[in-house]
Amino acid sequence: MRRAILLSGFNNWGKTTHIQSLFGRSNFYKGYLFGVPNVNASFTVESHSNDDLLEVRFVNVVTNKIAASPDGGANIFCAFCLSREPNNDSRRILTSAPFATYDKIHVILLQYKWDFHAELRIQDITNYLSPIPHVMLFTVNADRNLTIDTQRASARETQIIWFSSPNNLPLMTITLFRVFASTHDASVALP
Repeated sequence: MRRAILLSGFNNWGKTTHIQSLFGRSNFYKGYLFGVPNVNASFTVESHSNDDLLEVRFVNVVTNKIAASPDGGANIFCAFCLSREPNNDSRRILTSAPFATYDKIHVILLQYKWDFHAELRIQDITNYLSPIPHVMLFTVNADRNLTIDTQRASARETQIIWFSSPNNLPLMTITLFRVFASTHDASVALP
């Protein structure tokens, strides 16, 4: 089963920073697979999103990485912008090659911008992407009541790892946010 994991938000939302932290590196070379601790899969990785490269270049870069991947891009992990712009439309990207070839596309939504100055409109995104049958949305929001950056990063990355797991629950939207408020521990209770 081919899976695409798309860490999603808008410009300066923390997508690339989280990808670099999760994989423990900043360069993701074409022709190599990379692992995330506690996730039983290796990934072809693209840390630049369609808001960095724009649609045509993003699709070309991802297509070339998949073609060079040792496993044909069986699992791909990308930064992804949920744009609806005419020249950078996220729904068109997901319904065209190379993403149309994936059995499952997990769109992991970073609900809050890193500085809390913005929040994704989850229902609007759900409505916009709902015509795509193999897209599943997952909301990362465990950081919503945390103010210390290291705790926020840990809470977000715990959820990202969970949603990236090949054995996660097959739900349209999952929201986990049980953070131990009494200690402000960034631990997330997972099912």
